Amino acid sequence: MSDIEELSDEQRISLLENKVGKNRTVITIVALTLIIILSVSITVLILKVLHVDEPYTSRSDFEQQGLLILQLQTDVIEHKKTMAELTLTYEQSQVSVFQRNLIEQEQSYQSFLAALRLGMFDLAKMVQGSRTWLDVYNDKLDEAQRLSRQREKDLQRLSLTMQVPIN
Repeated sequence: MSDIEELSDEQRISLLENKVGKNRTVITIVALTLIIILSVSITVLILKVLHVDEPYTSRSDFEQQGLLILQLQTDVIEHKKTMAELTLTYEQSQVSVFQRNLIEQEQSYQSFLAALRLGMFDLAKMVQGSRTWLDVYNDKLDEAQRLSRQREKDLQRLSLTMQVPIN
């Protein structure tokens, strides 16, 4: 008590204002907490009152969907068995015959170009001053033969990769 008596009026007022400010903050926090709890409680109560226990679909529709799913699963299993029986390999298909035909055509084309080159060379030897056109056409023949060999290699590479059975 001696401390209180020694304080001046201004110091006492300052202490009281601090205590009132702290009390006001605590009361505000408690009031806000009560308001939040009350609003959550009212919301939950309203939701429980308005909640109706009706299913989204009828029980019979749900059971029909289950039966349909089982039927589809058995169909899928049957189709997988059928697909396993219908395996098709590369050698059994018509693709390999067509591919061999294309390879033979490329080889024939290359032999034709080689014969054409030889004929042009012989013709250039017979006609004087024909070295210039022989050089021009030789470049074009070289390019055509290079492209033909590349196509043949591509076809042969494709035949090697296609020999794996198709399931």
